[in-house]
Amino acid sequence: MTPIMKPSPNKQPREHLIHLERVFWIDQQVRASHYPNARTIAEHFEVTPKTAQRSLDFMRDRLRLPLGYSSEHRGWYYTEPAYALPAIELTEGDLVAILLAEKLSRQYRGTAIGKQVEQAFSKVLSAMTNTVSIDLAALAEAHSFEAAAGTDLDPDLFRRLGRAAIERRRIEMTYFRAARGEVTRRRCDPLHLRNRLGEWYVIAFDHHRNEVRDFNASRIRELTVTDEQFEWPSGFDLSAYLDSGFGMFRGSNPIEVEIEFDEYQSRWIRERAPFHATEEREELSDGRLRIRMTVTALDGVKRFVMQYGSHARVLAPSELRDEIRNELSRGLRLYAKGRTRRINERRTPR
Repeated sequence: MTPIMKPSPNKQPREHLIHLERVFWIDQQVRASHYPNARTIAEHFEVTPKTAQRSLDFMRDRLRLPLGYSSEHRGWYYTEPAYALPAIELTEGDLVAILLAEKLSRQYRGTAIGKQVEQAFSKVLSAMTNTVSIDLAALAEAHSFEAAAGTDLDPDLFRRLGRAAIERRRIEMTYFRAARGEVTRRRCDPLHLRNRLGEWYVIAFDHHRNEVRDFNASRIRELTVTDEQFEWPSGFDLSAYLDSGFGMFRGSNPIEVEIEFDEYQSRWIRERAPFHATEEREELSDGRLRIRMTVTALDGVKRFVMQYGSHARVLAPSELRDEIRNELSRGLRLYAKGRTRRINERRTPR
């Protein structure tokens, strides 16, 4: 498939193509040691010396090419003799990636990350479209993108959190704990921002708990970035920490988990990438699939298993088996209660 490219509809395409032609011609002349100047460029392209000089300025200031002026030769040369104008070749995969970036900015429009994605995408695309623009609509007919739904997050708060993590500046925040329905004050060292299925989390050293904890950024009610600098926690390994839990659920002690999928569900599980960094898979003779992994919390695993209903069974630990059994029993009672109520309503004379 040949990428479809067309002139930008809101610019004068011919003018930009000529501008590109001038840039490449000047580059060739410079590398050939012909020392072009504004006058020779103007004569070659039948433009004014002022327009020619703008092309030279663009190459030096915008493209940051190592151009220098030689008084002896009265023209321009590369201060780095082996330098050549870089060429960018876009493959079909590159264009699809650009398309997905554009889709991503649309899906997250109005959110904290969406604005930054949109701005970054615009900068990249504008750099490419000084000469030509890619017809994304041609690729959009064959590709689509759906972002995970996320909670609202104040863009300014997101920006300040990111800056605090980069500059290693301590923060103070008012935080809503959804599990307990309470608001608390926290003093933390933000180490890392993590996006999980559209939700942003701050991985930070919590001075109140004296340990690294995960905080949902959308639950931060007030944020103060202090001038205090912090040091990275001694011995803390971010990669190991991220791999320790399942999703964003973490604990302190390792737990061995074993899950078995029936023959039907195993067909789809095999197509999926590993669900956890420690995952090991065992193929059983009757088409079933067994997965083993080591986590530090069971809440995330519980939700993961229950989405597969009767097609997945926990073999270990027994604690997780009991939690799922109890959850299913509560759900069954809930639906049975609703069924009984509807039957009684139908029996009640009107």
